[in-house]
Amino acid sequence: MRYSRLALTVFCSVVLGGCATLETTVAPTQEFKSIMGNRDVAMSQLATVGSCCRDVSSLPFQDIQPGATKLIPIDGSSPVYAFSEGKSHFAAFRLPVNSGDLRITVDGLIDKSLFNPTVLMLDSKFNVTRKLGSDVFKYEPARMLQGDRMEAVFTVDRSYVGNPNNESYMVIYTDQSGLDKTTTILSPSKLMTKSLGVVDYGEKDPVIPHSPWGVVSLSVEDLSGVKTESNYYKPVYQDVIDANTPVVNTAPNKLVVPLATAGAVKSSAPMLSETEAFYQSQIEKAVKAGDIDKAMRLVSEAERAGSTKAKSVFVDAVKRSQKG
Repeated sequence: MRYSRLALTVFCSVVLGGCATLETTVAPTQEFKSIMGNRDVAMSQLATVGSCCRDVSSLPFQDIQPGATKLIPIDGSSPVYAFSEGKSHFAAFRLPVNSGDLRITVDGLIDKSLFNPTVLMLDSKFNVTRKLGSDVFKYEPARMLQGDRMEAVFTVDRSYVGNPNNESYMVIYTDQSGLDKTTTILSPSKLMTKSLGVVDYGEKDPVIPHSPWGVVSLSVEDLSGVKTESNYYKPVYQDVIDANTPVVNTAPNKLVVPLATAGAVKSSAPMLSETEAFYQSQIEKAVKAGDIDKAMRLVSEAERAGSTKAKSVFVDAVKRSQKG
C-alpha cells in the first residue's frame, strides 16, 4: 500500500481533526509548483544575476505586521544580494516597532525542492545582531494541515521601546554554498506509521535537493509581554539621552549605563541623610525589579534634589543584578 503526501494529509486530517474540509487540505505548495519544480532553471538564472544593492541598508525592505501566516514565494522575480555565503534571492522585512516581544516562525516549505532558509537579523543601524541557519532550522515532518518543512522559531525582544539596538530588520535568504546539498524527509509510509501506528511498508525516504527558489512561510506574533523560551536575542540597553553623553561599555548583552544624566540640575543644598537613604532604597528596588527606566528617573530626581550618591548606588545595583 502506497500513499501520496497529499492523500496522507487528507486522511490524517479527517482521522485526527474530524471536521477538516477537503478545501483546507490542499498542499500549501500546490500553487507554487512552477517555483519548486524548476531547480535547474533557478540555478542557471542565479548564476547570471548580479547583486541588487550596495549593502544591507539599501535592501528593499517591506513592512510586516503581526497577524496571519504569510506564504512568500522566492523566485526569479525576487531580488538578489551577495551575502557572505554567496549570492541568493531574498525577502527583506521591516519589523514592527511599537509592539510587545515578537515570536517569529519561519518555515522553508518542502516539495520537489527546498529553499533552505537562513535568517539575518539587524538592528536599527543595520548592524547584524544574529544569524539563524542550520543550527536553528530543523526538519519538521508533515502533520495535519502542514507539509514537510524546515522550521525555526525565535523571539525578538521589545523591552525598551526606542532602543537603537533593538532588532528592526529581518532578511530571509539561502546559503549558496549549500545549494549542492539535500535534505532527507520521512516517506509517506513512515509518516503513517508515526501518526497512526500502522505497518511501515519500507518505502524509501525522499531526498530533496536544495534550490535558489522556493516558498517561505512567515508568521509574526505579538506576545505582549508573554515570556518564551524560544531562540532569544536580548539587545544591549542604551539610554540615548545626549549624543555627547559618555557610557560605560559592559559585556555583550549587558546594560549600558550613562555616566551622566543630561539636563539634570543639581540642588546647591546638601540632601538630608534620611532622604538619601530613601532614594537609595527605591533605586535598588527598581533595579532588582528590572525597571531600569524607573531607576534612572529616580537617579535624575535625586541628583536634582542634591544627592551625591544616587549615581554610584545605581551603578553598583546594576553590577550586582548582572552577577546574579
